[in-house]
Amino acid sequence: MADGKTLHCSVLTPDGQVLDTDATFVAIPAHDGEIGFLMNRAPLLCKLGVGELRIDAGAAGHRFFIDGGFAQMLDNKLTVLTSSAEAAANVTASDADAALRDALAMPGGNADAIAARDAAVARARARSRMAAGR
Repeated sequence: MADGKTLHCSVLTPDGQVLDTDATFVAIPAHDGEIGFLMNRAPLLCKLGVGELRIDAGAAGHRFFIDGGFAQMLDNKLTVLTSSAEAAANVTASDADAALRDALAMPGGNADAIAARDAAVARARARSRMAAGR
């Protein structure tokens, strides 16, 4: 699809390369909101948050649930480095609801425990949104 209207997108985890494709549009969950990428976007390096990574590759599309990391856009190449990238087909509402119940039940006795609980709740809610958006 390298037709002059695409950017190249690579998604990498510690386990290896998850995706390597040309895309017409990519949306990533940055730590402070969603960022969209088209061809010829200005260079950018950003911290990722938790949420849905959407990649439009012509007739095909790819969706992943990602959990933090970094993204770099340079010379029409977007590289996404994340600790995990789970295919959208594997994210179910029942699993997300169970994760949310577990997260809400976590103790919050000190600042570290509260931060861990808040992160788990945010992760579970992002998974629920992704499962509902199918």
